[in-house]
Amino acid sequence: MRFLVQIMVIIIVGFTIELFLPWWSIAIAAFAGGLLVNTRSNFIAGFLAIGLLWVGKALISDLSTDSDLADRVAEIFMLHDKAVLLLVLFLVSGLVGGLAAMSGGALRKEPSER
Repeated sequence: MRFLVQIMVIIIVGFTIELFLPWWSIAIAAFAGGLLVNTRSNFIAGFLAIGLLWVGKALISDLSTDSDLADRVAEIFMLHDKAVLLLVLFLVSGLVGGLAAMSGGALRKEPSER
């Protein structure tokens, strides 16, 4: 249960803080989520939360506009498909979130059992 709470805290804080700060502010949100709601799965929680947040924002942006920007970016990176671009986006943002959440959790002596 704390794992899901940690994911939700990171998503909410990340979405809110990203409205005012640059892209790297997701690391601040994941760090805070790892520090405040410390579990044994800090990396996985940060990875999933930030990865899902960014893929969700990218999908909403892509589906709500009529542009082919995602296809063009996929061509620039030679990925051949928008779905592969979203997978790469998930992995890169997830690594940032996972490492930041793990760093925040490392400041605590021991993770909670529950």
